[in-house]
Amino acid sequence: MKLIDVTVSLDANLPTYPGDTPFRLETIKRTADGGTSNVSTLHMSAHAGTHVDAPRHMFDDGATTESLALEMLCGRARVVELTTRRSITADDLAGVDLREDVRVLIKTHNSRLWGSPEFREDFIGLTESGAHFLVEHGVKVLGVDYLTIEEFKKPG
Repeated sequence: MKLIDVTVSLDANLPTYPGDTPFRLETIKRTADGGTSNVSTLHMSAHAGTHVDAPRHMFDDGATTESLALEMLCGRARVVELTTRRSITADDLAGVDLREDVRVLIKTHNSRLWGSPEFREDFIGLTESGAHFLVEHGVKVLGVDYLTIEEFKKPG
């Protein structure tokens, strides 16, 4: 089995979704300063960096992150690289064979946006037709390469 770590680093260059708490690492004590240990506090939104959005993120009665089955988050995943510079539609996904995949990671130009603290509103999001396509093909877990999945400030 091949494991690939797709997490992004938590640091000063982490973009923050508008209205969310920006990432900040606060030093509480350091051994170099005479402390008995090194301790820090993290300040950030749960919607920062590499994260999981549980159904509760969008639905008040949805499942919370800690109640998600780990089996859904671990295992074989299909990586789909798309070259579109606009939002992802069902047409963009139509040529992808998803018959045996319940986990899909979509790689786009968004991958190049990490490393800059500026949130980019022009990121490549998933349209409603793209979401319907994935559900209809049995996809249960979707990973994308930016802070959010849907198009910025678009209904649907």
